[in-house]
Amino acid sequence: MIPKSYVYPGPARSALPVNYRNMLTTILQRLDHERRHLAIDVHILESLPHITRVRAADHSHHNIAWSSLTTENADAIISSEIAHHRQLNVPFEWKLYAHDTPPDLLTRLQNQGLQIGPREAVMIYDLATPPAWSATASRAQRADTLAQVDTYRNVAEEIFKKNYDFTATELAQAIQSRSTQHRGYIAYAENKPVIARLYTHPKSHFAGLYGGATLPAHRHNGHYRALIATRAKDALAANAKYLLVDALPTSRPILAQPSHFGLSNRI
Repeated sequence: MIPKSYVYPGPARSALPVNYRNMLTTILQRLDHERRHLAIDVHILESLPHITRVRAADHSHHNIAWSSLTTENADAIISSEIAHHRQLNVPFEWKLYAHDTPPDLLTRLQNQGLQIGPREAVMIYDLATPPAWSATASRAQRADTLAQVDTYRNVAEEIFKKNYDFTATELAQAIQSRSTQHRGYIAYAENKPVIARLYTHPKSHFAGLYGGATLPAHRHNGHYRALIATRAKDALAANAKYLLVDALPTSRPILAQPSHFGLSNRI
């Protein structure tokens, strides 16, 4: 179980007791294994010698989920991936973590023309201890019908100001195929919904929390926490060991409690 008295970032990882540092290393190794080998059922994984590509089944989204490069081969492999996706005529995202190699990989990607996105903190919650805030879950519900998926899409587009057909289609396909690997969630505030998503995989130790957002007029009232609690219950039912969040600065203060532990940063 992850210790409740240490938060990283907090004290430097080197300042933590050895057994806690070893625990973090083990969890991080498991995360890298899953980046390398696992994708939810609506995504296609392609494992190559030095990278793992993941794309949506409809070819609308492409990313490099994992890489293990050296100073000798990094530039050539980056160039090859740019050429590969240019030939497909599709944009792609390179999911870079702070511990990925070589240490200057961010600079190498930037030097070859990739645009750098916002930095996210990779945070986890150990589900071995039931969260005290799980009682708030009753304020949120899973989107189990196509009508609820439409509600999800409408709110997401209002909050994020972009088209959400891709996510809505994946959620609808999951309902129709009875898959539990990609789910949408809705909490209501004065009959106005707020939304979030959950990724699980039967072989994964992690349940990924994504897309949580609240309409501006209803923020700071516990709805985001309620969405976390509801997804935590479903994650436990899916036998996940940890909740996993790529946290932007807006959500980090809510998540940065002693019951969460930071692993890395992702760009």
